[in-house]
Amino acid sequence: MKSPSLFLPVAAFEWRHQLRSPVLWVGFALFFLLTFGATTIDQIQIGSRGNVHINAPYAILQTTGIMSLFSIFIVVALVAGTVLRDDETGFAPILRSTRLTKWPYLGGRFLGSVAAALLVMSAVPLGIAVGSFMPWLDAERLGPFVPSHYLWALFVMGLPTLLILGAAFFALATVTRSMMWSYVGAMLLLVLYLVTRGLLRDPRFDDISALTDPFGLSAFGLATKYWTAVERNTQLPELSGLFLANRVIWLAAGLAVFAAAAALFRFEQRGAKRGAHLSAEPSAAPAAAPEAVRPPGAASLEHLPVPRTDRATRWAQFAALARFDTAFVVRSPAFFVLLFIGVLNAGGSAWFVNEWYGSPSYPVTRLMVQTLQGAFNILPILIAIYYAGELVWRDRERRMHEIVDATAAPGWTHLVPKIGAIALVLTATGLVAVLTGMAVQLAKGYLQLEPLGYLAWYLWPTVVTALQVAVLSVLVQVLVPQKFIGWGVMLVYVVATTALATAGFEHNLYHYAGTPPVPLSDMSGMSRFWIGQAWFQLYWSAFALLLAVAAHAFWRRGLGGTLRQRWPQARAR
Repeated sequence: MKSPSLFLPVAAFEWRHQLRSPVLWVGFALFFLLTFGATTIDQIQIGSRGNVHINAPYAILQTTGIMSLFSIFIVVALVAGTVLRDDETGFAPILRSTRLTKWPYLGGRFLGSVAAALLVMSAVPLGIAVGSFMPWLDAERLGPFVPSHYLWALFVMGLPTLLILGAAFFALATVTRSMMWSYVGAMLLLVLYLVTRGLLRDPRFDDISALTDPFGLSAFGLATKYWTAVERNTQLPELSGLFLANRVIWLAAGLAVFAAAAALFRFEQRGAKRGAHLSAEPSAAPAAAPEAVRPPGAASLEHLPVPRTDRATRWAQFAALARFDTAFVVRSPAFFVLLFIGVLNAGGSAWFVNEWYGSPSYPVTRLMVQTLQGAFNILPILIAIYYAGELVWRDRERRMHEIVDATAAPGWTHLVPKIGAIALVLTATGLVAVLTGMAVQLAKGYLQLEPLGYLAWYLWPTVVTALQVAVLSVLVQVLVPQKFIGWGVMLVYVVATTALATAGFEHNLYHYAGTPPVPLSDMSGMSRFWIGQAWFQLYWSAFALLLAVAAHAFWRRGLGGTLRQRWPQARAR
């Protein structure tokens, strides 16, 4: 007899499982270090605190809200994966044979995973609290330590956002049965959020912006818009008005999404088709007469092909693997979704580029390129990081790595096609952005298109930089023991790139794939400024080649997975 009383045991089991996950502790350490650094180092800032104390309630709430944007991918890894884990490990039929029912199963798993995500988010107020006690901080910039401020930020600003995101990605993973679609949905949500915030930045849309923000940042900003420094140092916003409406609306939306996903989820084991049973039955047709049995080592060996290891064979193996990896990317629905995200992001930014304080200007190519560089450059980097993890770990996640590793293809034929497939995705994404920019120009009646300007000013620098980041991401995925950890390390890299610049290390030799900015002119284009950019591109491309060699040296092949086990092979390679 099945019982719904297993809700809390399932939640406790999920909580214990998440505590053993490296993703949880890597995310916790990342969030703690980011907020601790923003609290203790003047050059590192998360948001704009203004003339307020470092540990003011306003600063705590704003930092928590901004870090909830970064928590999207943490929530996907911790929450969305719980729906698919039992099916992937083959444990689902055992669970379905117990007295466990659907609602305790889904509710317990969801509660345990959201609690784990809340533990990661708790690193944000903890980092601020610990950082505020550091002895080198100026006492004049610190306010009193009030524990309720940190708890209010965590449970009013952070927890509702985690519940909303958790319900959304829990439902997406339930419907699609795919972690890939969950990560694509996370990227789509992030891009949609940034685009809509830009479209609603006019003060006339403050109320709409406050109500349509699932993270609550717009509602919080509107509630504290006219506060003085004294109020920001001492007060918490009232849980009323648009701020309360935002939290209630999105919590209700998250609850509705979770209920819909639970209704669509089938806990019972589906019965096998009748044809499957019939096909398993022995055939009634008479079997063909067996051929004469050859003795072992007889003449049949004469017809076996002789294995070849010459250069032509290796290039043929490389071409086959390149077609396989490229087909994996191009035939994936995620590829077209990412292209759609690119169109949405580029089109939304480019459409309003020629409006400066209500005064229109011509949508010239220079202006469109500058807009695409500001609004679209982060997306190719995220795509490079995402596909590097997917391609490197694909065979192991599908338990095909032992078969693939046993083939005679050399190691570089496994590595280079993956980098080439990522380059194809980046080029396609950049071309989509260029075509979108041209379409916006035509829609606004501007007919002086400059395709070569788009290619030289935008497409080439963007693809080169993103490809260098892709090589770094491939190396990180080769070295780390889990895909999610590799993504976390690359997220640290993206954040650290900005932090180093604000800390005084702004030279491009400190920044991997960094190049000097190239000012554009309607009359002279890039002028001679492209020369400095080209030298840095050549320098970092050579460095990326060294990283690719290191990735080839430490490429996983066979059962050895740790760096210590792969070190002898790396020296031989």
